[in-house]
Amino acid sequence: MQELRVKTNHIELQVRSYPGDGNPLIFLHFSNANLMMWQRIIPFFQEKYRVILVDTRGHGRSDRPDASHHIDEMAKDIAGMMDRMGVKKAHIVGSSLGAEVGLSVAANYPEKIISLVCDGALSSEFGPYGTWEGSELEFKKDVAETLQKMRDKPVTYYPSVEELVEARREILTKYGLWNEHVEAMERYGAYKAGDGNFTHGMGKNANQSYMQGYFHCRLEDYYNKISCPILMIAEKENENEVEKAAMRGLRDLAKQAQIAEIRGWMHPYGWLLDPDEICRVILDFLGNNPDSKLNS
Repeated sequence: MQELRVKTNHIELQVRSYPGDGNPLIFLHFSNANLMMWQRIIPFFQEKYRVILVDTRGHGRSDRPDASHHIDEMAKDIAGMMDRMGVKKAHIVGSSLGAEVGLSVAANYPEKIISLVCDGALSSEFGPYGTWEGSELEFKKDVAETLQKMRDKPVTYYPSVEELVEARREILTKYGLWNEHVEAMERYGAYKAGDGNFTHGMGKNANQSYMQGYFHCRLEDYYNKISCPILMIAEKENENEVEKAAMRGLRDLAKQAQIAEIRGWMHPYGWLLDPDEICRVILDFLGNNPDSKLNS
């Protein structure tokens, strides 16, 4: 395993690379997580692929600019990272924010992508492939109110990493979302603020920057440009017909997309809690889309 600082798009990303004989397989984490979220699943893939984990901008130990957190900017980071590392083409697996970034990479840099797995990015917030059921005026009002609440909400700081981790444990345990893998992710993601206290996840300004773009992102503009195979991960028990219709619509826009329904899947923490089935499904998908010529 190799730890790297990779310069790309005017910032530095923290990257962890595991050697392997197969094609590169890049994992992109969910919002406010970091590359440690993938530690439990590495053994499933390391034998057949060159596994690459990355802290996206504003997360983990990568640089933390206050602005420019649109998914297209993050995709530019990943494309530049691949160039710097000599990775010509790769499979991408993304969860939530990572799935959105993966979509943007596949849409805007198609020559770099072999296949894409999306755990998330399965519907837009508004529009023909969205889940908002009110009017556009009501949607804009709701977005404005949500963003204002984010601006008004104070950041929580902790005097030590241990106290931060303990606070996170108390919160996440209530939802059944705590084990040693989650703890390792939270501990890794703690960072020291300017006053010497600790906080976690994206910074307040960075999160607002991301959410501003997220609410107005139309995923259909990405799916209809992607030619590589896509695997869309869905919870089998989901009974929300609006969400399912949006997901099927996006699938039909892409040239080679399929939906895999995982029983009992808990997005996005399933990767840290119970990843066995999803890893088997992804391995089958990658095996059917191998791009047998090595590209790095």
